[in-house]
Amino acid sequence: MPSRSLNGCACLRWAIRATGRGQVTIESSTVRSASASWALGSRRHTTSSAAEPLDVPQSLQVELAGFKATDRREKAKLQRIVNKHLTYMDDPWKIAHHVEQTLQKDRFDEALLLTQQASRDRQVEVAWNHLIGYQFGKQQLKGGIKLFNDMKKRGQLPNMQTFTIIFRGCARSQHPKAAVAEAVKHYNMLMADKRLQPNSIHLNAVLNVCARAGDLDSMFLIADSVNDSTRAPTSYTYTTILNALRHSMLKEIKDLTSEQQAANVEKTVSRAKGLWAEVVDKWGRGRLTIDEELVCSMGRVLLLPSTRQGKREVLDLLQQTMGIPNLTKTLGSNMAQEEDTRTIAAPGSKGSNAVPGRNTLALVLTTLASARLTTIGIKYWNLLVRNYGIVPDQDNWLRMLGMLKCAKASAHAAAILDIMPDEYVDAKSYGIAMETCVRDNINPNAIQNSAAILDSMMNRLPVPDVHALRLFLRVALVSHFHLRAKSKNGDEVAAKREYGIQITTALARLWEPYKKVHYHYFKATPRPSDAKEDRALYNCKREVVSIARLMFSAFNKVINERMLPEKNLRELRPIGAKINREIQRFYSNREETEPKLCATSKEGHSSEAMEEEHDDAEKFQFRPGGDFVWGTSRGPPRTSPRTTGNHLGAGSSTAKG
Repeated sequence: MPSRSLNGCACLRWAIRATGRGQVTIESSTVRSASASWALGSRRHTTSSAAEPLDVPQSLQVELAGFKATDRREKAKLQRIVNKHLTYMDDPWKIAHHVEQTLQKDRFDEALLLTQQASRDRQVEVAWNHLIGYQFGKQQLKGGIKLFNDMKKRGQLPNMQTFTIIFRGCARSQHPKAAVAEAVKHYNMLMADKRLQPNSIHLNAVLNVCARAGDLDSMFLIADSVNDSTRAPTSYTYTTILNALRHSMLKEIKDLTSEQQAANVEKTVSRAKGLWAEVVDKWGRGRLTIDEELVCSMGRVLLLPSTRQGKREVLDLLQQTMGIPNLTKTLGSNMAQEEDTRTIAAPGSKGSNAVPGRNTLALVLTTLASARLTTIGIKYWNLLVRNYGIVPDQDNWLRMLGMLKCAKASAHAAAILDIMPDEYVDAKSYGIAMETCVRDNINPNAIQNSAAILDSMMNRLPVPDVHALRLFLRVALVSHFHLRAKSKNGDEVAAKREYGIQITTALARLWEPYKKVHYHYFKATPRPSDAKEDRALYNCKREVVSIARLMFSAFNKVINERMLPEKNLRELRPIGAKINREIQRFYSNREETEPKLCATSKEGHSSEAMEEEHDDAEKFQFRPGGDFVWGTSRGPPRTSPRTTGNHLGAGSSTAKG
């Protein structure tokens, strides 16, 4: 019997030696216990040689709790690195600095293990703050909260910055509802803490979380926790609430009727004015400092009503808080009075007024455009830019062009483009300027202004904008008010001829820009390999061809309506035929390029439909808008459909009325 026990131990040792690579070895104590169990089992079951001991392990490959061999090796490697770092670091500031640098290299596991190791015998709350902020920066809301709880379990005391990081991380979260719940919960936790007390920074951070989520109920519950000492409201507090009211109202009125929308707007404005009365009261007593963001947030709330009188209150607001004079009430002021405004709210001044900036300039331009006070737009621009030293950005320049567009001031729009900085000039600015010329079609100088804008675009942009080129041709087609007046006075032939010369001159000016943009998209730009970029290039080519179709339509209009003598018409026909061949060549294989294109082509109205529309215009005394194309071969004019380059027929001309 002892010999059987020895043989069993020998077999067990042989099996352990034969264990393959990657298998877990067993400690000597485990071997001794297994041998003893084998021997004991042999003594008890001598009568039955086939019986097996109950304590014998079925497998010698023991897996440690949840770790594979590679995970254990990585963890051991990290442990060695962390131990080496902690050997030379005992200052919490150095540990926090090292954790911050490690997180910048996206080595989160190493930073976490180092912080956990250092938390055994010292307070390293700053390092924990870096870890929590890293998790929130990676949009890991639950991960950041989990780290915060782990921090407390390890005996680390959160500081004021810890809660600030949590609240700001919740504000940037892509899950606003869950973020509001966590922010409110931890704010209430901070309110109940006897060691720490929330301050105005925490209050504003939680209000920002609620405002971003559109949760006004939670926002006003948090706002009720203000006091006159540690949680006193600041300008940012009121700015957050005013912006939240405006955004929430704009989001809610989308599906409401006009009466309900007006009621909601009036309610929001009334609520904001009540809040502003509190702001003015605290500002007057010196308990609140107002800034530009607060003033502009209130100004944008005042822009919500549709009445012009309500929008004009913005100018009174700026005069109240920034000292900017209301030029609608002081139009007779001379330059001496304007010189005195240079010291009002100027940067570096010691006054209590808010300092105007680019945000204020944008608010003023928006107010003037929406309230139809464009006549004083240039004065406000000069006042704020020259006297207050505001340097306009690209948004300010575009808003200025938008205001001039509302004012139909094409000459000012052309002049503005010449003084715009090069870094702000783009296709959008030239498009707005050309739209201004279209709206200013009653002005006989609108065509000259559009030509000046075209020359500026050719000089300052590497490739002309296709939309601006279309609008340039449209200016020549719709600027005929003075010609129709001449035709009504009896000089119809001369008016018709001047209209034809006006169109052909515009076509001649458009020929070189058209060739440049055609060469850029059809020859200079190689065909991309990516399918998405290839479709984008094809759409650009379609836009170029749309200009060609509009040019061909204008040529046909001059020829068909015989605006010019036959000698001049013979010179135009070859040019129109050349453009038509390019159009036909592009659309020759359109079925292959656009297989989903509808087979039924809508190339325009038939002659019968046009006659019916003409009869309806006479029957109902239809009066067209200002930007229609004059049909010289017909009596009363009709509006023409907007040409956007989506025609299906290559030779379809602009509808004439």
